[in-house]
Amino acid sequence: MDYLMRRGLFCLTLLAAIVSGCGRQPAGEDHFASGLAYYKDRRFDRAAAEFETALGSMQTNALALNFLGVCRLREGQPELGLRYLQDAVRLDPNYIPARYNLALAELDQGHPEDAAANLRQVVQSSAAPTDSHYHLGLAYMRLGAWSAAEDAFKLDLKSDPDIADTYNCLGVAAARNLEFAQAKHWFEQALAADPKFPTAYLNLATLENHHLDQKKEALAHYETYVNLTAKSPPREDVKLAILQIRQELAPAAKPAVHAAEPPSRPTPPPATEVAQAPKPYPPPPAPSTIVTVSVASATEPPPAPPPPPPVRKVRIPIAIRALKAGNRAKATAYYNAGANYQTQDQPAKAVAEYTQAVAADPSFAKAYYNLAIAYTSLGQTARALDTYELALVADSHYGNARFNYAVLLQEQGYVDDAITQFERILVDNPNDAITHFSLGSLYSRDRATYAKARDHYETFLKLAPNSTLSRTVRRWLDQNP
Repeated sequence: MDYLMRRGLFCLTLLAAIVSGCGRQPAGEDHFASGLAYYKDRRFDRAAAEFETALGSMQTNALALNFLGVCRLREGQPELGLRYLQDAVRLDPNYIPARYNLALAELDQGHPEDAAANLRQVVQSSAAPTDSHYHLGLAYMRLGAWSAAEDAFKLDLKSDPDIADTYNCLGVAAARNLEFAQAKHWFEQALAADPKFPTAYLNLATLENHHLDQKKEALAHYETYVNLTAKSPPREDVKLAILQIRQELAPAAKPAVHAAEPPSRPTPPPATEVAQAPKPYPPPPAPSTIVTVSVASATEPPPAPPPPPPVRKVRIPIAIRALKAGNRAKATAYYNAGANYQTQDQPAKAVAEYTQAVAADPSFAKAYYNLAIAYTSLGQTARALDTYELALVADSHYGNARFNYAVLLQEQGYVDDAITQFERILVDNPNDAITHFSLGSLYSRDRATYAKARDHYETFLKLAPNSTLSRTVRRWLDQNP
């Protein structure tokens, strides 16, 4: 669980404080003490049973509810754990351990606003755990409040200046605020604290490659990242970035977008589909509504002479550790509920359900995909981009997610990044006609890349000669021999 990642949950273990002043009956004291013994042995199911029995025979108190909530979380019962922790906070609003544990559980379950509200109260207490500002920073990051996240992480460094994770998060927040030089400083500090921290190498390489034009340094950091993660499945975007940089640094470098693609790998068999009723919300074989609308804006060729090339923006993708599989059955139930709301054109409710789905199973690529579409419907573009990236981390061969991601990048002005994503689709599916059309449309904006546009347009005509877009493509080819 994410909320256990750094320093764990916070339970008071001073037995003198635990067993005194709570108004318990002797039977309750015995069960409570037995629950503590099981808890220390990490036998959380037995501990929870003892704490529940104790609560049945003694005066209800926040301390017992806190322990019981933590046990349920440790057992993988987040809803029950949240309920007990909420009861503990309602019973004693000033009991910091329960409020802290509740905030971490809310953060893990995809409720960053609630987590931030509780953590803001926790950090004001002299009894706050030392990593409270770190978790507050994580909550702000998930809310997109990058400046507030930076402030929280800096306060965390005052209590522990040697945590690489905090420096890495500071780098991400600074990059999101377009403070690229400062972001590099923080990533380098992360590596000074932990020279074998792969995520920091990846973030630093991405920053140097896309924002600082430091190709040699970026190449070295990409390669270090690959070496440190050699036992994990290779990231195709990293392999492609390495190939592009090597091509650019070669004596007779060709344009980066024509760098050799990584070898195509066969698409893995689809994961177990969700229940048939209610019907999920996968895209049809043709581009979905979001894709169709987006591509339509690029169907007409530019007038002659062509307009100047668009301003080149680049995007720093999310760099996170591998997404671990969770409870797919539980996630599927939330997924189907979200699909129902989405088909009823209720994207806000769909977002709530899909968020629960990915909290239950962080590796559920289809849930991220639909969540991104729902965010787009609500106009929350930044969240949609982040969520498409998570879908591709969960399944790097998810063609529909990559296509929608590329289209959204194109709409937001990230032209080079969109091209990279479209080209990546062709690695897995070289006969994807609409992707060839999209690349032709992008390359046709700049006379320097007309040859590439022609290649993709001609391939499109071979693959889809009767498409409604064929007339537009033929007209452009005739006007630009």
